[in-house]
Amino acid sequence: VSEDNIRNLFSKAYRTAPSIAFVDEIDTIASKRDNLQREMERRIVTQLLTCMDQTIPLVLLVKILIQTSGKKPGYVLVIGATNRPDAVDPALRRPGRFDREIS
Repeated sequence: VSEDNIRNLFSKAYRTAPSIAFVDEIDTIASKRDNLQREMERRIVTQLLTCMDQTIPLVLLVKILIQTSGKKPGYVLVIGATNRPDAVDPALRRPGRFDREIS
C-alpha cells in the first residue's frame, strides 16, 4: 500500500460514482500515527484522511440518493473493516470520516 494506491482508489471511486470503497483490515494501513515507526506509514494514514475528507457522511448520502431518485450523484461511501478498532488512528474514527461503528 502506498499514498498513490490510496489516491488511485479514491480517484477511481469518484470516476465511477456512486460507488463504495471497502477497505478490509483497515488497521493494517491506518494504525494510530503515534505508534508508527516509519514516515511512509504516517504519510499513508495522512493520505487516507485527506481522501476521506472529500467524502460525505452516510446520513447525508442517503438523503441525497432519495432526493435524486435514480439520478447519478458523484458520491463515494467508504467502509472499513477491522478486528482491532482501537488500533485505528482516532482521526479516522471521528464524525465526518467513519461516522458509524458496527460491532
